[in-house]
Amino acid sequence: MRSGAPVALVAWMGGCQGARARDDAPAAPSAVAWSAPASASAAASDPGEGPAASASASGSAEAPGAALPAEQEPVEGGSNKLAAIAVQTWVYEGPNDETPKLGYLRAGAILDRGERPVAMTKRCPKGWYKVAPRGYVCDGKRATTDLDHPVAKATWKPPKRGEPLPYRYARAKEQPPYLYVRVPSPKEQERAEWMKHADRIREVPVARLLPLVGEVEPLPPFLASGQVLPKPFGATQRLHVGAHEGKAGPKSAFAFLSVHEIDGRLFGLSTDLQLIALDRVQLVKLTDIHGGPVDDLPAGILLGGGGVRHTVDEKGTPKAEGRLDPYDVVSLTGKTKGDLWEAKDGAWISAAQMRVVKPREGWPTFLRTDGPPRKWIDVSINDQILVAYEGTRAVFVTRVSTGLGGLGDPEKTTATKRGSFSIKSKHLTTTMRGEESVDDYELGDVPYVQYFEEGYALHAAFWHERFGNPHSHGCVNLTPRDAAWLFEWTDPPVPPGWHGVQAHGGEGTIVHTRP
Repeated sequence: MRSGAPVALVAWMGGCQGARARDDAPAAPSAVAWSAPASASAAASDPGEGPAASASASGSAEAPGAALPAEQEPVEGGSNKLAAIAVQTWVYEGPNDETPKLGYLRAGAILDRGERPVAMTKRCPKGWYKVAPRGYVCDGKRATTDLDHPVAKATWKPPKRGEPLPYRYARAKEQPPYLYVRVPSPKEQERAEWMKHADRIREVPVARLLPLVGEVEPLPPFLASGQVLPKPFGATQRLHVGAHEGKAGPKSAFAFLSVHEIDGRLFGLSTDLQLIALDRVQLVKLTDIHGGPVDDLPAGILLGGGGVRHTVDEKGTPKAEGRLDPYDVVSLTGKTKGDLWEAKDGAWISAAQMRVVKPREGWPTFLRTDGPPRKWIDVSINDQILVAYEGTRAVFVTRVSTGLGGLGDPEKTTATKRGSFSIKSKHLTTTMRGEESVDDYELGDVPYVQYFEEGYALHAAFWHERFGNPHSHGCVNLTPRDAAWLFEWTDPPVPPGWHGVQAHGGEGTIVHTRP
């Protein structure tokens, strides 16, 4: 995908499937040295967060880089916590928002913090806390020390980072689902959906959906109370009529924190804090396609039918001995006998049963041989192959789907932009939207998004299985398994509990896209 219509803030960025590429991720702000005036008298009652006058909690300024008193330092696993209650809760380099943004938290994230705030500012009168592992967060509209805050309670299930799909996902059917803002009664469901509740249950019984949804959990207190679900700060606020706020868009996808049975019907609690009937959506099944680690190139990626392992006798006659699973990745020695390639474990595999990824014939000019090997990613548009390197050694290979525009002009087509870039920002998940005039869609919480240039990103795609063929509108689509691996391998790392991170000072892994 490639960015579509501009949407405010990183977590609500446009996707890759727009008519034009845009970079809706905020640019890293210029570094501003932070220091506090000697007096705290400028702190006012204007809520929020901002620079203005700043003073330490004890009334004296903390110099940048100065050691903090023990009660202001976060203790890992300690009793002092801070909860994010916004779509994005920014973590800043210093205790005011004129310092660079290091990254952000998603509503529901809970971090260790210092016992006392480090400083107060005019728009953050309750104070800035140092959080683990680094940075400062304002106790205000976006974060709180009150772990019983309604938003903190409602966003109770964190994403399963490292899993191919960090949430459970679904896509809208031809008739999109209703978005319920509280637990609806059977009568309220009937009025909204124009179908008898008993008929709906009979048409799609719970037993049919259980194999696809996994764990079904009891209603937590915030749902069982019947109250309208709270909204994180910065979330879209819609008018609701009775128990719902209308239908989702026809090209929507949803991510669910949890699944609950309500009056004989399964509902997913979405990351937008809406209840969605699972019999009105198409649940996403994880694809079997994947790549994998290698011990340098050449390497082979098995096709969907798997492959046969052969041994070769002294006369060069192959003999079948065992099988390889579909999409297995094998490191090859480079030796061949007819159609067979030798694997480093001694097996011989037919080239007809795998995609052979051969070593490069040359290296990009940015690759330096002095110093430690640098991580970089090589994406071939012609081959639809991604290779992750450490210096000149390949460590991971997989199929990808780049832009449908092929080698066309990215400004005029849906081609992937070519060149050498570096990762600018990383997001555990982010919502992607298309332009209404071109492709009106909204995909909730696309996993493992890594922006490397304007609106171009590496990210997981759970809505197709055409990996190895162009399919996107400019981004580099990966299978969820591969995207999860790559997200943890690339720089900058995303600290535990954070939802996204900004790259500063050229620290992002290089992404090299070429024909």
